[in-house]
Amino acid sequence: MARRLKTFVHVGGNPYGPDDEVPPEVAEQIGEHAWEDDSGEAGDEPTRVGYDDPRTSPTSTGEAPPRSGRGSGIDAWRRFAEQHEVEVAADASREDIIAACEAAGVVEREE
Repeated sequence: MARRLKTFVHVGGNPYGPDDEVPPEVAEQIGEHAWEDDSGEAGDEPTRVGYDDPRTSPTSTGEAPPRSGRGSGIDAWRRFAEQHEVEVAADASREDIIAACEAAGVVEREE
């Protein structure tokens, strides 16, 4: 049975969604929790969390994510850092990513 993504994920800085064909080498990097069986039945809608499409979220416009509330998670900050070519470790926390963005001068320090 074919599989499809339940929601949007990012691999290597590239977004993939329920309607995208995911290359095999990318699919290997995505956890089982992100997949569902593609039954092909009409009316099945993928579960979407947060913004419907990360390609149109506030960070896709170059705007920094909020520091609290909706859209302030680690994925949003990691995407923002990647867009601004700020290097962060793969295991960096959200706070580490924000600090790196501050150090690179792409966001102002919050006092």
